[in-house]
Amino acid sequence: MASTTIYEVKSALLTKLRADSTLSSVQVAYGDPGGAARREHVFIGDVTAGGQDPESLSSGRRRRVETYTLDVVVSVQSKPQGLQENEQRAFVLAAAVENVVADYPTLSDTVTGLMFIECSGMSVSSNEAGADGPHSLITVHFAVKARLS
Repeated sequence: MASTTIYEVKSALLTKLRADSTLSSVQVAYGDPGGAARREHVFIGDVTAGGQDPESLSSGRRRRVETYTLDVVVSVQSKPQGLQENEQRAFVLAAAVENVVADYPTLSDTVTGLMFIECSGMSVSSNEAGADGPHSLITVHFAVKARLS
């Protein structure tokens, strides 16, 4: 088994997000699409490691439990809409992201050792200014816990 589940969790989550009907018309990417971003996009963002702790104190090879926070970023920018409508749309997309994880807390058991992934909070940033119209950014934070060998 690998020394972390980060890549496998990100890949499995990306597959689930791309299959979600609410997100079907939205760009969903493994990482920040940068200059290729569409007006509505979702991407898997930063990972903050929480650590790896031994599962038990026994002789020989110890199994470890890994914890980390995985961020999924939802971005909506639109000239025709005002900031309030823009932010409302971003919350609809963020709810779809949350629902995917709530429906598949082990990502359908596609990641060996994954114990769970669950929403642990979100942060919101919006601004009115810009040549491309108002911009709303929601970062949904997910707690991940996995068993490593």
